[in-house]
Amino acid sequence: MRVEIRRLEPALLEDYLEFFDNAAFTDHPEWSWCYCTFYHLGKADEKRLDAGYAGRFNRDVLRNVAIGLIKERRLNGYLAYDGGRVVGWCNAADKKNFKKLCENREVWEDGETLPVKSIVCFIVAPEYRRRGIAAALLAHIVEHAASEGFKVLEAYPAIGDLDCYSHYHGHPEMYEKSGFYCHKSLGEYAVYRKML
Repeated sequence: MRVEIRRLEPALLEDYLEFFDNAAFTDHPEWSWCYCTFYHLGKADEKRLDAGYAGRFNRDVLRNVAIGLIKERRLNGYLAYDGGRVVGWCNAADKKNFKKLCENREVWEDGETLPVKSIVCFIVAPEYRRRGIAAALLAHIVEHAASEGFKVLEAYPAIGDLDCYSHYHGHPEMYEKSGFYCHKSLGEYAVYRKML
């Protein structure tokens, strides 16, 4: 299998939606509402959505949020294709683009001056798991981040012997194999970094 990695852009919106609508969570439907918007929403956004959709909040709400973010080029990352079909996704972008990270004082370091690219999520279609899709996405990010102007790659893997769902940030071992180191331990998860 030869995986092709493409950067998400508005022209690939339908591919993104097809993946999240029909492939990403076929074995874990209770997560199918996310559309990888979680880290893009700050506390004010969540309050606004809660107030606006009180009692009627469903997956279409976040699907529409994702559509808007992609069209505005604020939801960024990489799609993995096998034979023209999306089989994996990685949400990775400038750390400043993720409101949830900006509001988290444990991971946001005051005085940080180097441009940081954050990797917040991997999703692989169930039938493609354990076939190197996440590693291929990570390798692509590592290869291209410096040419995009970043000096640091940062990730937030969960720590411990957990199922694949709990390791949606990526497994620590995968990062270590790619030259990342544990920058900060925060109990249930850690901040991993790679200097570029």
